[in-house]
Amino acid sequence: MFFTTIFHKKDFSSLPSKLGDPFSYLPSDAVREAYNDFLIHLDSDENLKTELEKGKMIGVLVVKNNIGETGYLISFSGQIFGKNEHDGFVPPVFDILTPDSYYRRGEKKISAKSTDIKHIESVLKSESAMAVKNAIVVEAETRLAEYQAFVKEQKAIRDSLRGSATEEEIRTMNNESSSQKNQLKRLKQEVEAAKVAANIPVDNLKKQIEDLKVERENMSRNLQRRIFRDFRFHNTKGEEKTLLDIFSDEVMPPSGAGECAAPRLLEYAYRNDYQPISMAEFWVGESPSGRVRHSGTYYHACRSKCLPIMNFMLEGVDLEANKLDFDYENEEIKTLYRDDDILVISKPSGLLSVRGKECQTSVETWAEKICADYDGPKIVHRLDQDTSGIMIIALNINAFHNLQKQFETHTIQKKYVAMTETIPSIKEQTIILPLAPDVANRPMQMVSKEFGLYAETYYKVVAEKDGKALIDVYPKTGRTHQIRMHLSCKDGANSPILGDRLYGSKSINCRLMLHAEKITFTHPSTNKEMTFIDKAPFFLT
Repeated sequence: MFFTTIFHKKDFSSLPSKLGDPFSYLPSDAVREAYNDFLIHLDSDENLKTELEKGKMIGVLVVKNNIGETGYLISFSGQIFGKNEHDGFVPPVFDILTPDSYYRRGEKKISAKSTDIKHIESVLKSESAMAVKNAIVVEAETRLAEYQAFVKEQKAIRDSLRGSATEEEIRTMNNESSSQKNQLKRLKQEVEAAKVAANIPVDNLKKQIEDLKVERENMSRNLQRRIFRDFRFHNTKGEEKTLLDIFSDEVMPPSGAGECAAPRLLEYAYRNDYQPISMAEFWVGESPSGRVRHSGTYYHACRSKCLPIMNFMLEGVDLEANKLDFDYENEEIKTLYRDDDILVISKPSGLLSVRGKECQTSVETWAEKICADYDGPKIVHRLDQDTSGIMIIALNINAFHNLQKQFETHTIQKKYVAMTETIPSIKEQTIILPLAPDVANRPMQMVSKEFGLYAETYYKVVAEKDGKALIDVYPKTGRTHQIRMHLSCKDGANSPILGDRLYGSKSINCRLMLHAEKITFTHPSTNKEMTFIDKAPFFLT
């Protein structure tokens, strides 16, 4: 049986002095101890274990109660067994799923509207077919077709007689032609009028459907607003805000806001006088479709739903300094080649390719200083901030457009070197998985057959040691985070890159082990093939 209490008392070997930033942290030893303790207890509850193996984000918060005892709280994101509550876990901030809640009643009313819409749509389909087959329309169209044939026949006769006809006969034929055209026009009008009359029931049904959809949308929006007003959060100052307050009245909170693990933990701690000491979120079970989640790996809180909430809840809290930023201050941009058209460099890990929102130091700002005589676009392609390796910089507009075209047509050949946390079970393969932004977890990407762009990567394992692998990677396309996603996701290599803060296990002062080692392209002026190599600064020995 799982825990029967919510506060799980436990002594820890050590406690951190500050709470970690939920969006950039390394789990403390204490929170790891709590998570391992949770897993031990989970083994005794087969039903819960089986349910969680389907995939669930688990939150752990190490706390101290008002009499100085230490322990931890556990939460989950979303639902388990179709419910917001489960023994041993902190309760939801607001439970919308109680049997007789206004949410349940509102949900039934919205569902009833959907049923009405489906019924009328089925009637509409039948009526539309009837309108097409309407007897009055068919009869009018038949008369029109017969008269059109008669008019055509009469015109042919008149045309054959005009050469030998008298002026009087020609006037008579012209009058006949005019009369027949007028009759043809009246018959066409009759057909259109018959069609309009036949479609009146169809138009009425369409309006009913549109009116019902507007009603359903308004009901859903009003229900959501009521729910968001009942989700109330606190901070250490004792202030209270609803989700509508936090996201502002003009911007509706995203669906599911307030139901994630981290806000649940903090809100329960604040309401019950527990002092938060250390927090982390771990994934348990299968990875969700299209996204990268590895069981037992910790992840930062989601930004779309949790960032505004957590920013309010943690106001005034002195958080632990970010331990995840790799120190690259002593690394410099290395120039590999330069002429009048191009500059080939090797970018260090941790440096942006282009200026950010606050115009941080980047390859772009560096290039603007050393290439001051050219004020056009310079950055032809990018590397992720944490990726190191070769980049090409254009030194004139013609070179820029030429190189841009080569990248667009995939004629430029690139080789990357990666070191992975685990050894892929498939040593060599081509991965084709379409990628799209994961809007709920920016800047992460996800696999999406519906919205993703074509992405193709070939890789080959070249060395293995101590459970890690060194891999040569050849991307055919250049989508955002393509190599990181293709190597990490379960439908790809299922082996995250070492030091990958987004798709793998975070490590203190460990850079992303991904390096653009080789590039081959055509010089924009000489049309000669050029190859540059800058060996990866990491290897397996």
